[in-house]
Amino acid sequence: MLRLAPRAGAAQRFESLAEELLAEPSRTPEILALAAVRVFGPRAKDWADRTRSVYPSATREAVARLAVQRFTRAAGLRGAVGALAGPYSPVALGAGILVTHAEMVLHLAAAFEVDPEDPRRAEDLLRLASPGQGAIVAWLVLKAADRALPGVSLISTMLGARSATETLAVRATRLYREKRPKITG
Repeated sequence: MLRLAPRAGAAQRFESLAEELLAEPSRTPEILALAAVRVFGPRAKDWADRTRSVYPSATREAVARLAVQRFTRAAGLRGAVGALAGPYSPVALGAGILVTHAEMVLHLAAAFEVDPEDPRRAEDLLRLASPGQGAIVAWLVLKAADRALPGVSLISTMLGARSATETLAVRATRLYREKRPKITG
C-alpha cells in the first residue's frame, strides 16, 4: 500500500518531493501520485463539502457531473495554453493533462463520497490517469499539420484534451460509483 508523507510547507514539500524523486527515480509515478493526493485530495474534499452545502438535495451523480464539467473546461484551456508553449509544448501538454486528470479523479472520488485524501487514491490515479505517449505523439502530428493549416494544432489540442478528460471521467465515475464508502474523519 502507498504511504503519504506528513504535511509540510510548500517549499519543504517541494524539497522533500525532489529528494524522494532523486533517491528513487524508478518510483516516480507512485511518488507523484501520492503527492497529487496530498495536494489535491483536501481541495477535492472541501469542494465536494461546499457543493453539497450549496446544493443539499444534489445526488452523488449530480455533484460528479459538476466536477466533470469543471475539469473538462479546464482541460480545454490547459490544452490550448500547452499548444502555445512553443518548443515546450509536449512537456506543457503532458503536465497539464496529468494535473487536470489527477484533480478530476480526486474530485470524482469526493463526489461519490470516497475519501480523496486516502493514500489508496494514488493507486486509482495510477490506474486511471496515465496519459502515456499520446499527448506527445499527437502534438508532433499536429505541428506537422499546422504548417498546412495554421491554427489547427491549437484547436485540435484543445478538443483532444477535452475528449481525453471526458473519457477518463467515464472510467473514474464507473470506479467510484462501485466503491461508495463514506468519507471518514
